[in-house]
Amino acid sequence: MTLKLARMPYINVDPFYYKLEYIDKKSDIEFISGYPREIGRLAGTKDTVDAAPISVMDFLNLQQSYEPLGRLCVAVKEKAGSVNLFTKVPAEKLKNRKIGITSQTSTSRILMRLILEKRYGVESAVYLDQPKEDEVDAYLFIGNSALIHANNGLKGFEYMYDLGEEWYKWTGLPFVFALWAVRKVLSQKDKDYISTILSQSLFTFWENEKKMAQKRSEELLISPASIQDYWHLFIYNQTTAVDKSLELFVKYIQDIRGLFADGQKKV
Repeated sequence: MTLKLARMPYINVDPFYYKLEYIDKKSDIEFISGYPREIGRLAGTKDTVDAAPISVMDFLNLQQSYEPLGRLCVAVKEKAGSVNLFTKVPAEKLKNRKIGITSQTSTSRILMRLILEKRYGVESAVYLDQPKEDEVDAYLFIGNSALIHANNGLKGFEYMYDLGEEWYKWTGLPFVFALWAVRKVLSQKDKDYISTILSQSLFTFWENEKKMAQKRSEELLISPASIQDYWHLFIYNQTTAVDKSLELFVKYIQDIRGLFADGQKKV
């Protein structure tokens, strides 16, 4: 039996796949590539993905079919480094302004709205999916693109808000963007097998991070030191603080009318 694991094309999840991609490739493991929003859609399609780092917003809607895979997650201690809102004006002045959103995100778009509405009092911004940069006053980028723009700047956008940092300043808690989840119908043997492989990869990755940072540096044109600093922003195993943060996030999205139920359509 071949097990299908989702693989986001972001370097922040490199630690989970390092061993499988560079040291011990498995003939019974197949990678399904996709951005967070795409993975959420694939996970909602029968038998497409067996295990994945599923965006929190998508996981909340997929709990009939998926369960957490141990305590594995993609969370940030404070800064996220690659979930950034770039804007031409200070955040509190985005009322009635147009905000572009990358099509890759499921959770970060909701986090952005929470922060803008509850932290900065911006309740009437216009949100647009994947517009051109010159058509908007602010733009939310995630993943490698956000990391590159954070290091090199984004022309015309004077201000940058790291949403992980904004959440931490607001709540004093880390933020969890994705939870590793596995299909409930898999055997316990398969669930344990996937969990063991991912945990082993995490351990092996940190022994080889300098070598991997050099590789990613050449691809992204960011210094190896910056790449390593970026990886160390993340939490890959859930903590009590991460659990508390997740509970608070769910409470907030339920408090905002229409945001939780139809988040994928309205944001």
